[in-house]
Amino acid sequence: MLGAALAAITRALTFPFRSIRATSFYNDVLYAAIRCMLGRITIAQSRYLNPSTSARYVAYCERHAATPKTDYIHVKHGDRVAAHWLGKHDAENVILYLHGGGYTQSISDGYFKYLARLVKDLNTGTGGERQSVAVVVVLAYDLAPEATHPTQLSQAAAVVDHLIFSTGRSPSNIFVSGDSAGGNLALALLSHILHPHPHVDAVKLDKPLGGMLLYSPWAGFSTEFASFDNDKLDVMSPLALRKWSAMFLGKANSIDQEADPGPVSGDAYTEACKNDASWWRGVDHVVNHVFVAYGGDEVLKGCIVEFEKRFKAGLAESHGDASRVIFFEGKREAHVQPIIDIMTLGSAVKSSTQIAIEEWYKARLQS
Repeated sequence: MLGAALAAITRALTFPFRSIRATSFYNDVLYAAIRCMLGRITIAQSRYLNPSTSARYVAYCERHAATPKTDYIHVKHGDRVAAHWLGKHDAENVILYLHGGGYTQSISDGYFKYLARLVKDLNTGTGGERQSVAVVVVLAYDLAPEATHPTQLSQAAAVVDHLIFSTGRSPSNIFVSGDSAGGNLALALLSHILHPHPHVDAVKLDKPLGGMLLYSPWAGFSTEFASFDNDKLDVMSPLALRKWSAMFLGKANSIDQEADPGPVSGDAYTEACKNDASWWRGVDHVVNHVFVAYGGDEVLKGCIVEFEKRFKAGLAESHGDASRVIFFEGKREAHVQPIIDIMTLGSAVKSSTQIAIEEWYKARLQS
């Protein structure tokens, strides 16, 4: 924490003299503190400081006088995973949310604040009347390094299966969403539906999913993309990304898992940006609409743009409708900016990216 404070003070004192800086003094200082913290925090420290995703959900419900609802879903070998509901449980459409955090960190309170506002706004009609069209389900997947790939994919697949066969919802009423590592998991799930992973139960759909909405998906593990020149503008730490991806893949240093592992490579399920166009052929038969939001100033921009190129090429090869896939770059925005925004000054004012996301959802939910 001392290092983060020193990083913030240094950025504050040097702000007037630097040409490379975030969009505001506040953001520049905040992002520096977050970068430093993410690069230095150990797994032991994280586990000590941060409650689990399930514990945060219960605490959030208590603070807001909401009745918690959790489904415990069987995965494999007797294991279960928790799925937490936000909103009216009988809503026709479900947004399955896969949270970020490099697969190693639990969800933060800011996510629940953002998702609760999203649910409220999606369920408010044009005349201000209350509706019940969408509910969010947050997956409390197991974290790395204790759990490695494909554990999280197995859990996400089990929840989709649960939503279809246990709650009786049509796949067309299920929207998969996620940010950062959660976006990685959402893309792994999409790959799994197209090409079943040999160690994960298949997801069988009789029609495509309603949609997929991603915030700054971690589409590739390389930190060599040119966009990593943004490392002084973004909240993400390249060192943390390398360490976390190695932990997630079970490739961390066996002597010191906190050591920099150097370049890390995954597979077709974990690095969407590396897959040839042929991998994505037929994707329009498993998901109706896709919206990907990312920041122009974030380090992951490079892998996201590479993924966009290959994904759209695969869609074209199978003669899919290009208008159903949107990649939205937020000008001068950082990693997962729509979620960060709600935790910062001026959170009451929605950004153009936040508005675009809500409009995308409302158009899909009303169709």
